[in-house]
Amino acid sequence: MDVVLDPAVGSLLRSKLTLPQAPIEHLARPQVQAALAAHPYARVLLFSAPAGFGKTTELAVIAERQRQAGHAVAWLSLGSEDDDPSRFFQQLIKVLGAEIPGLGANAQAFLLNTMRVPVAAVMESLLANLCQHEQPLLLVLDDLHLLQDSELLAALNRLVGLAPAGFTLAIGSRAQPALSLATWRAKELLLEIGPQELRLSKAETRDYLERSGLQLDERALDTLYGQTEGWMIGVHLAALLLRHQPQTPEQIARFGSDQVAVGNNLLRTVFEQLPAEMQGVLLALGVARQLSGDLANALTGRQDGQALLEQLESMQLFLLPLDRERQWYRFHNLFADFLHARLKERDPERFSQLHFNASLWFTNHHMQNLAIEHACLADDPEMLAALIDGCGLELINRGQLSLIYRWRQQVPDEIAQRYPVLVLADVWTQAATLSLPEANRMLDEQLERWSSKKPEGGLSDKALAALAIKSVLAMQKDDLESCVSLARRAEGQLGQHAAFLEVAMLLLGALAHVMLAQPEQARRLLALAQQRKHFLEGRYLDMQLANVEILLHLEQGQVKQAQLLSEQLHARVLPWFGERSRALVLPTITESLIAYQQARLEDIEARLRWALATVDVINPIDLYAQGMLSLARSQRLLDKPKEALASLVLMQNLAARNQSWRFYAQAVGEEIALILQEPATDRLKRAEQRFSSVEWSKLAAGYQRMSFNPVLWVQGVTRVRLQQARGHYSEALHEITQLRGLLQNGWHGLQRLRLDLLAALSYQRLGYQERAQSLLVQCLITAEREGVRNLFIEEGEAIRQLLQQLEAAERQPALQSFIRGLLGIWPGQAARKSLDALDEGLTEREREVVCLAARGMSNEEIGQQLALALGTVKWHLHNIYEKLKVRNRTQAIRRARELNLLA
Repeated sequence: MDVVLDPAVGSLLRSKLTLPQAPIEHLARPQVQAALAAHPYARVLLFSAPAGFGKTTELAVIAERQRQAGHAVAWLSLGSEDDDPSRFFQQLIKVLGAEIPGLGANAQAFLLNTMRVPVAAVMESLLANLCQHEQPLLLVLDDLHLLQDSELLAALNRLVGLAPAGFTLAIGSRAQPALSLATWRAKELLLEIGPQELRLSKAETRDYLERSGLQLDERALDTLYGQTEGWMIGVHLAALLLRHQPQTPEQIARFGSDQVAVGNNLLRTVFEQLPAEMQGVLLALGVARQLSGDLANALTGRQDGQALLEQLESMQLFLLPLDRERQWYRFHNLFADFLHARLKERDPERFSQLHFNASLWFTNHHMQNLAIEHACLADDPEMLAALIDGCGLELINRGQLSLIYRWRQQVPDEIAQRYPVLVLADVWTQAATLSLPEANRMLDEQLERWSSKKPEGGLSDKALAALAIKSVLAMQKDDLESCVSLARRAEGQLGQHAAFLEVAMLLLGALAHVMLAQPEQARRLLALAQQRKHFLEGRYLDMQLANVEILLHLEQGQVKQAQLLSEQLHARVLPWFGERSRALVLPTITESLIAYQQARLEDIEARLRWALATVDVINPIDLYAQGMLSLARSQRLLDKPKEALASLVLMQNLAARNQSWRFYAQAVGEEIALILQEPATDRLKRAEQRFSSVEWSKLAAGYQRMSFNPVLWVQGVTRVRLQQARGHYSEALHEITQLRGLLQNGWHGLQRLRLDLLAALSYQRLGYQERAQSLLVQCLITAEREGVRNLFIEEGEAIRQLLQQLEAAERQPALQSFIRGLLGIWPGQAARKSLDALDEGLTEREREVVCLAARGMSNEEIGQQLALALGTVKWHLHNIYEKLKVRNRTQAIRRARELNLLA
């Protein structure tokens, strides 16, 4: 993230993104031209060969020809620092946008305010843009071997597979990249140019030497060609040496036969032939991967940096211009590596000092990434820590913490603890792995150090960053009051700090207000966050703000409105993120909460399992607990009681680990409801024992200051269910009246609906049919309006029977249709219908026959047992097959067992 405040910055960036000029002495390669002519429709051009074979030059020639033909050409020279999704895509979008205006503008939004770049989503957006343009496009990625990130390589595979017909990818690489090469070969999409095609022939070697003013006799040429084997850089090095010091064939033969050895020997020989002063200059310049005239002055102590670079270019000492204006240069990688290694080996102190000088120069020219990379090589952790600390807040504001993590690893702990941003990075790492106590301890210590340095009248940016992380931690351990308090502190200084931090704190405060049943306060913070969000370009916080609004409507019982907002969020924001992006965890949970209430259970278990197993930056335990509860309830309705119980145990463990006892109470209440709906005869006894095992008053004590005590609510609803199971319906109604006093007007819509439903059941069992029906109808009207269904199903068989009675008497078509729809999706309904049909058609004698058959008796044994003739037994079995719609005895027994006919 280099801030462009100096012309040098933009010039350097352009140099990596600009098509380099082919050298004047470029020698045409007939084999390369023949391969290109034979494969005019190849979508991938792969130039793969070791350093010094002229890959970049050939790519530049191809690119220039494409440009002259009217094609768009985007060029990106990669460096080791580009093996990072954020940095790679920032530069890729720049080069594509420069050729095709507007291309990649949407993808750019993925890279802001996200803690982890959604690589797949960025590439999908770029592909969508590419498909809208008909102009042929050549994208050149040079030095692709420097990319190792598996997600980036997978994205490039997808780019090749789905790009439009006019798109071509040209690659320069020292090794075969980890791409889908075999697939591309099979589909004839790939043209491979390797060392064989790039080698100079003997005739081309002679031609090249003659262009350099060298005439070798046949014997010397044979020896030189035998040593270099047409390796372009080797031939060029030999030409440099021979121009200054002619060699006999015997001397040429001493270069060696191994390509690497030849290169090293020639580089060393050419270098050592230079004057000592020039050697020192080259060693100083070699520390920098990119050079300008001013930087050359800073590294050499001279005042003629620009002229020096132009002189080295004219001497053909492997210095290549990076832009047409010749403001930036770089050494050929082979020569740069040689200079780097030689200086580090022979003068390590000077090596470190020069990297320190380069870091200082890049810092002064506002090129922070390069400054930090040189500080790493200077082996100066103090300077490295100071540089990271200086640009860290800007990285945090842009939501790009991955760079801080990478650089932080090179700073010793005793130094890092003195630099706030590095401490925050450590704390954030602890928080992301849910090591909450340790993270809080580190954060509190740091805040205490900074408290004496607070500026007059407000918070420093660093303190606000620390408080934002503290707010995240508070949300993760269910400390809602702290979230609200921290949001108030941010609210009092809006507009004075980084927008990302302010929006994050307001968002967390709004979410805490929702959980505390304080809707007006939540809406106010959401409105403020929306205002500040306009100063951000990213989508992560935008999505989470929408998510909080959805939760707000859910808590009010406005399920339809929540569903509408969720669908809008899905269409507007979610496509910006990869299908399995961590950023989608919270929206996936809220979508699942809505889907569960509306009895849309398809794939809900898989979606919730993924979301609950994935950690996002913001991990509100309340939402995770609600997700676990919905998962358990879904599993119960899908007839998976063991899985449901396992999910409830996990929820109890999560709650106990974080001492969030309201979630523990919810899990126990759901566990008791699960027991009460078992067919076992001792279910009531076991449910009461489980209820008595919980110290409800102790759990509720921590929530006495809340206007709605969630533990008392769960305790009360569970007590109602137990009383109804005992047949104590008057006591249940009294408990329901008490529970109504806990609910707030305009809030707790679903809780109010549940109480009305339980009250209707009690009235019906007490004989107050009219009152029961009236309440039930009101429940159904509200539920139908909001699309709520599973709340009825959760209360079990007694509610189903009540709905069946109402269906027969109800005269309103819409309500009757809703009731029928409810009964139609009731768990076990299909089996129940089959059983009802069999109850009418299967005689008692037929039941006896099929039960004996299930015990393994033969037809003769069944006849003896029931005193029936063999023919009569066969006749009964024939009727059973017909009614069960099966073909033989085995299928009949299996079907009877499924329908519980063998009891």
